[in-house]
Amino acid sequence: MKTKRPPIPGKIQPPIVPVLDVTFNLLIFFILMPSTGVDEGYLTSNMPTSVGPVAHKPTIPEVRIKVQLYDVEPNGEYINGAKNEHVAIAVEGDQLSSADGKPLIDQAALAALKKVLEDKRAQLKEQAATTPILLSPTMPTRHKWVVAAFDQGVATGFNKIHFAVPYD
Repeated sequence: MKTKRPPIPGKIQPPIVPVLDVTFNLLIFFILMPSTGVDEGYLTSNMPTSVGPVAHKPTIPEVRIKVQLYDVEPNGEYINGAKNEHVAIAVEGDQLSSADGKPLIDQAALAALKKVLEDKRAQLKEQAATTPILLSPTMPTRHKWVVAAFDQGVATGFNKIHFAVPYD
């Protein structure tokens, strides 16, 4: 005897509308929730400025030694934007140059930088340990020259050597 098989049901799908409702509710909840928080521990106040440890603290002017590195051509000429293998150095805006006025480049410039930094260290005495050197190379300056200038600062005994973007 043949029995009839029950019909095979089609794919069972969950109702999509409630799933979308829950998804959007969760999305809205997580978007809005962070914006309703209150900053904890933040109290606006007007503190007195005429008394206290800050009012009597002496101001010590910060001394910096600004060292600029320029990529130059073999004759020492700086061309903005050109990528050259050589370097010239300026300390506090004064370019290091030889007795005849020609700019010193490469190893001669580094030797002159070391001498200038040694002189600055002798002038600063006790303050030299906390005086930062600010190295500011132009963008195309080769890495080896920046490292060599950094090494000159370390060799002369300065502990704080910072790097900065080129400045005018």
